[in-house]
Amino acid sequence: LGHTVLEKNGCIACHSIDGSKSVGPTFKGLYGSMVEVTTNGASRKVTADSVYIKTSIVEPNKDVVTGFPQGVMKSYKGVITDKDIQLVNEYLKTLK
Repeated sequence: LGHTVLEKNGCIACHSIDGSKSVGPTFKGLYGSMVEVTTNGASRKVTADSVYIKTSIVEPNKDVVTGFPQGVMKSYKGVITDKDIQLVNEYLKTLK
């Protein structure tokens, strides 16, 4: 179901699920990993957990993965529901 949410909202157009390079970071191996991001101009590492995933969906320019440009992804706040975000999290956990 999480994959369906990603397809329905066009996420797969910019984020791969197989580790290949794309416009945005791959979803493969993302969940639970340490990600280097830029937040307010400062570099830091965060864990890609359910909080990070939700923030990335509703505030995509808050923590931008290093190597990817800010301002490319639009906010899905009010578009993707909390229930759907939970389904996405469950799906991302399977992409080892």
